[in-house]
Amino acid sequence: MKARLWASGLILLFGAVLAWYLVYTRQLVNAVNADAAALSRMYAQVLEGVSDPDRESFLVLFDMLQEIESLGVPVVVIAEDGQIHAARNLPFVHDPSDPSSTRRVLEYAARLDERNDPLVEEGIGVIHFGMPAVVERLRWVPWTQAATLIVIVLVATWIFRSTIRAEQERIWATMARESAHQLSTPLSSLSGWVEILRMPAGERSAVASQDRIAEEVEVDVERLNKVAQRFELIGRRPRMDTVDVGEVLQRLEGYFAARLPRLDRSIELTVNLTPQLRPVAGNPVLLEWAFENLIKNAVDVLAGRGGRIAVNAMPDDDGRCVMIRVVDDGPGVPAELRKRIFEPGVSSKEGGWGVGLTLTRRIVEDTHGGSIVLGKRREGAEFIVTLPVVRPDRTT
Repeated sequence: MKARLWASGLILLFGAVLAWYLVYTRQLVNAVNADAAALSRMYAQVLEGVSDPDRESFLVLFDMLQEIESLGVPVVVIAEDGQIHAARNLPFVHDPSDPSSTRRVLEYAARLDERNDPLVEEGIGVIHFGMPAVVERLRWVPWTQAATLIVIVLVATWIFRSTIRAEQERIWATMARESAHQLSTPLSSLSGWVEILRMPAGERSAVASQDRIAEEVEVDVERLNKVAQRFELIGRRPRMDTVDVGEVLQRLEGYFAARLPRLDRSIELTVNLTPQLRPVAGNPVLLEWAFENLIKNAVDVLAGRGGRIAVNAMPDDDGRCVMIRVVDDGPGVPAELRKRIFEPGVSSKEGGWGVGLTLTRRIVEDTHGGSIVLGKRREGAEFIVTLPVVRPDRTT
């Protein structure tokens, strides 16, 4: 919808600019044409003066005549008796002694009258005049440029449509990748529990009780159900409720606690909550998705090397927002990616798809009216999420 509005606006703007340009150029042509009319009248008057050698200003008038002729305005002066008194700057050679040439001049004078109304000068005759050569060329300039602009607009439209099509295809690919990204954790966990269930009873009981296995499988199934709910919300306006951010973060802590590496290179996740955090207005499914992406990214960064992840939630300085900081002690974000880390397809992880942070920013900023920034840390990475709290007069 927005793309169509932009396209309509650009078309209207282009039409307005083109119309203004044509009118403006036409005004220039009319102005130059008016000068040509004045010059033609002056030419006839000077020509009449030059024909009288008794005038003292003969030489001055002759110089003026030469100067006017050099401007290139085609002029045909027909005397009151119908004879051709003068013909200058014609597109052909005029031979006054040739009757066919005289007819050609009269026909040319009629064509000049189609462009400009002839001037009647008492005592001289009728002055037929055309446009200077530069005006003839100028008349075609706006149409040439208009055609060029139209071609540019058509090419730009084609490029725009191609870009939109490529963006749509990229979005489909991105969503497919995010689907795999979201499903990977619960599916991997379910695969692990299946392997445990296949163990002999004695070995299985040493790893986990049957009740524990059932509980964890139930958690993973619930996680898959949440993934389905998340994708159902894409493209829709979600229902906004009063959400306790602390509860969302604690659920994530419990979910990741059983799935983080605990052996040689372990990963430790801690969630620290300021007491009595005010609730925020949001969608719990989408907020959990956003924070899960941040924690999952930190886990992926620390995989194979171990480390700590700290999630701290507290009110901001003026108490109008809840601030959530997700910090890890991994290698951090490369300097060349810091400004683009939230863009689609940009990832600091080798083989990363650059999807999670883009979706997280959209959930936080576009859906919940909050903000997410990359903190300035020399070691590790810190993502700071700010969400507005529920107003006291808000009803849900």
